[in-house]
Amino acid sequence: MIPHSKPTVGDEESQAMARVLASGQLAQGREVAAFEEECAAFLGRRHAVAVNSGTAALHLALLAIGVKAEDQVAIPSYACAALAQAIAWQRAHPVLCDVDHDFNLDPATLPSGAKAVVVPHLFGATAALPDHPNVVEDLAQSFGGATGRGSTVAITSFYATKLLTTGEGGMLFTDDEGLAKLARDRRDYDNRDDFQVRYAYKMTEFQAAMGRVQLKRLPEFLARRREIAGRYHEAFRDLPLELPRQTDHIYFRYVVATPEALTLTHCLGQHGVGACRPVYRPAHHALGGTYPQSEQAHQSNVSIPIYPALTAIKVENVIDSVLRFFDRSS
Repeated sequence: MIPHSKPTVGDEESQAMARVLASGQLAQGREVAAFEEECAAFLGRRHAVAVNSGTAALHLALLAIGVKAEDQVAIPSYACAALAQAIAWQRAHPVLCDVDHDFNLDPATLPSGAKAVVVPHLFGATAALPDHPNVVEDLAQSFGGATGRGSTVAITSFYATKLLTTGEGGMLFTDDEGLAKLARDRRDYDNRDDFQVRYAYKMTEFQAAMGRVQLKRLPEFLARRREIAGRYHEAFRDLPLELPRQTDHIYFRYVVATPEALTLTHCLGQHGVGACRPVYRPAHHALGGTYPQSEQAHQSNVSIPIYPALTAIKVENVIDSVLRFFDRSS
């Protein structure tokens, strides 16, 4: 079976984690500080704050920019469920936007009155940032691309199958020293002279050591993703599929659209190729409302395997399985 997604890790990551184990310093320490510095430099931001998940990073970002209970925070309906969860942790309310042809938030659908707006760069395609004073960029699917530099605060996830991984983990980025200081204060509640609501959001030394190796490998990871995407483009260009269109896409996911999405997904599974809906369920299915572009994306989109560990032989197996499906359906 070719899995839909898979982390790319090897001996260097194992050696880094063994180094941490031998050091005896397992909780947040020098490795975390070094990982923060290296990620900030990589992204071109002044400050980076490491935490234990992307959702935690988003929660701290919302807190840091002043989102309070009962505030409204705009998000695209077609996105990861983590966005609404982080908003709910702050006791605020998610308000939904529809998406554009690249499946990113359509600024024209941004409701008035939102305290903040969270903008994911979905699947690795660069989203347009709306004209709003409190934009939080979500780089979980675009870290390493042309994103993360145009907002007051940005966050990312280092989950197992993200562009680079620490198993679990996340990070907040900002050029604002006050926002960074607040996020650092709230990620840990120990050894404080006052009482504030703080959180157990620290990253471990194991995660940071692994992340430092992954960050060095990220350019080669992105190059491999683009190489695989180029092969898919070539193989699928004459099929009745809508293919990714952006030229600066970094292909966290390779998503195709077809009216036969469910049938194609089932057929690929029967041939040993993992494929799935790239967003499990759009938020409007739970929160209500009508968002036609989000619904269309949900009904039509299929994500097929694309990750650095995918070998050339397996890429061709994926291609052959897709071609066989359309041969049979024609």
